[in-house]
Amino acid sequence: MPKIIRSKTSQLKYAIVANFISFYVRLCGFFTKYIRGGDKNAIEIDKRQRVIYAFWHNQQTFLLYPYRKQGKICVLVSMSKDGEYIARALPKFKMKAMRGSTTRGGYSALRGLMDISQAGYNPAITPDGPRGPIYKAHSGIIYLAQKTQLPIIPAGVASSHKFSVNSWDKFQIPLPFGKCAIIYGRPLWVGEDDSIEECRIKLTEYLNEATAEAVKAVS
Repeated sequence: MPKIIRSKTSQLKYAIVANFISFYVRLCGFFTKYIRGGDKNAIEIDKRQRVIYAFWHNQQTFLLYPYRKQGKICVLVSMSKDGEYIARALPKFKMKAMRGSTTRGGYSALRGLMDISQAGYNPAITPDGPRGPIYKAHSGIIYLAQKTQLPIIPAGVASSHKFSVNSWDKFQIPLPFGKCAIIYGRPLWVGEDDSIEECRIKLTEYLNEATAEAVKAVS
């Protein structure tokens, strides 16, 4: 009986927090000025075909509101308890969640993303998650791009109004009445014979470049 009670309490807690996330992000988003730009080639590719979105782990909250009408997006979310809150909030922004990470459930999650991309979804991944190191891409997203032959679109994000949590990635929480820049970096195609490690380094570079541009745009 105690386990059942704890389970029901946990489910209620997750539901309440997910609803709060949805309300708060929408409130902030409504009172935020969004700036979009970046690599013209990446922007054009995003308009005409399926892609893999890449963004740093601490920037993910900023993308929920502006991408709620973007189309079919499936986000890779960690198996952690914190990930459960995000996974439950995503459908409120018309996005799907694929549970897993590079450390837990990694292969099955990537396999799932391969399958769902065939169903018309755009996978979205935080390549430095779920435990870092911060601003350094892991190889899982490169493997996914190689197998699906979808281009990776790096999205650098920055906000003028935010606060940071004391976590490994300095997770950023949006505040209203500011500016938020979403800047696309150079797209990355991964061929069958390309080096996973070299592409991983390139993606890290492209994402950091895009993030630096986003910071300038809101400064």
